Parts: sequence; C-alpha cells; structure tokens
Amino acid sequence: MGNNLCRMLIDLGHQVKALIQQDAKGLAGLQMEYVTGDVTSESDLVNLCSGCEVVFHLAAYISILKTDPICRKINVDGCMNLIKAARSQSIKKIIHFSSIHAFQEEPLAVVLDETRELSINSTFSYNHSKALGQKIMLEASSEDLEIIVISPTSIIGPNDFKPSLLGNALIRFYNGQNPVLVPGGFNWVDVRDVCTAAINAIDYGIAGACYLLGGSWQSLRTMAQEIEKQGGHKAPWLELPMWMAQIGAPVFNLHSKVSKKAPLYTAVSLQTLNNSHRNISCEKAKKVLGYSPRPFCVTISDTLVWFRENNFI
Repeated sequence: MGNNLCRMLIDLGHQVKALIQQDAKGLAGLQMEYVTGDVTSESDLVNLCSGCEVVFHLAAYISILKTDPICRKINVDGCMNLIKAARSQSIKKIIHFSSIHAFQEEPLAVVLDETRELSINSTFSYNHSKALGQKIMLEASSEDLEIIVISPTSIIGPNDFKPSLLGNALIRFYNGQNPVLVPGGFNWVDVRDVCTAAINAIDYGIAGACYLLGGSWQSLRTMAQEIEKQGGHKAPWLELPMWMAQIGAPVFNLHSKVSKKAPLYTAVSLQTLNNSHRNISCEKAKKVLGYSPRPFCVTISDTLVWFRENNFI
C-alpha cells in the first residue's frame, strides 16, 4: 500500500514524507523525505508530522493468528500516539486506513455497509484491534483535526516488494506450490483503486466518516484459475473439505515456525475464507470519493506482470 500511495502522491505533485520502520525497500529513487521511526513512539510521529498538512496512516500489524498481543500495540496504541503527535504539529487532516475486518461479518445475508457494527468484541486480535483503532480515530475527529477512515477489503496489486502475505500466496499459486485448494474466498480489491480513493478523500472525504472500499468476491479456485490463464501453473484440482483443512492447520503453523516462513493457512485464515461476506457495498465511496474498482482479472494480470518483471516469478 505504502509503495503505491507514495508513487501516486509524487506523480500528482505532492511533497511526500514517509515514516520508515525497518527499511525503505520499494521506495528507492523516489523524490521524497524519509523519517526513521515507529508508531509506538510519539516523538517519532512528531518528527513525521512536522511541516505536514495531511497524514495518511497506513502503519498496521497484520496477523492471521487468533491471539497476537502485537496487534494492540501497533493498531490501537499507534492510533492514539498519532492523534497526539498530529495535534501537537497542527496537522489538518488524517486519512486512516482501517479494514473490512473492523466490521462484524454477521449477518452474512444482509448487505455489509458502513452502518454495520464494529467487531470490538471479536476474539481475533487483528479484528478487535482494527475495530478499536477505527473507533478511536473517528471519535477523535474535530474541526481542528479532521479524520477520515477508509476500510479496504483484501488488498492485492503491483509494487508488492516484500512481498505481502497475499502476494506470496499469488506467487505460490503461479509456481504450483499450493497443491490443494480450500473452500471459500474473499472480497479482493486493487491497491491502486484504494490509493486513488484515499487521495480523493483529502478534498472530498467528510470528517468523521468511514468509507468501505471493496472489489469483488472471488473464490480461491477462481483466483487459481485466473492465475493459470495468465501463464501460471495449472490450478489444483483437489479441494479439501473445510474440516480436513482445519485439522491440518496446526501442522502448517508448526512448519512455518521452523522454516520462519508465513504459514500456508491458519485456523483464523480458514475461518475468514469460509465466512467472508459476499455482499459488501461501496456505494458511499463511489458517490463521495469517485471510487471505481477495476475488474479482478485486470488486477491479477497486472500484479503477475509486475512480479514477472521484478523476478519474483
């Protein structure tokens, strides 16, 4: 997300300053300022905010484990630190990146929009932390510090230098390293469309409002088949029943700890895929922010082209 957002802001003529926590991979050669720091440090955030007018808050810790204490430290405490730092430096506006996981999935039969209750009581650390962070941000919005929240679904797209968890999943499908499929899917959205909406929120977003940003719900089978169409390995023909995949999840978790690689899936990610909402409304963002998500097949194609050009596949 950060790599794409910085590029788009620079292309639009904005002066960009970014907080770098570990490294600036993916930002090399861009005409921008770097501040080394961490969202857990208010003083680092003061340095970031100094001389700026608008802050995009992308820093978050994504976890697919049920219990993960780091989520609160980054996703909740980081929000409170930023609000204090922003006020001290007279920042005019914060565009906060939340998540679809901040909202309760149930009921699945009813359209999910911005009126849905937050998942404050979720037993999953990530969902709970994103919901609480979003609540803190919206309640802090005021005349002197306008805060706008955007809540994307599952983000994929080019300029994925790390690569991300989802980027690695696409690479594994392309290389035929995922021997089986599991049921379910998710609402996938292009990173570039999210960035465009976030930038539009500077001028058109309403303070204290939240905007859902989704693309389309697609199953893992559809994703694998689309990757096959784009020159990747043949999509797996075998799909495990969910109960069998859940039994195998602890084995994959143990393997990931030994190999120090992201697990193929966890009990949390399986439940997310199995219970993901298929009808997410982005009408509010379309009306206010001019949001216009591109087709799923275009996103997959552009992402694989980028991975190929950068020797990931």
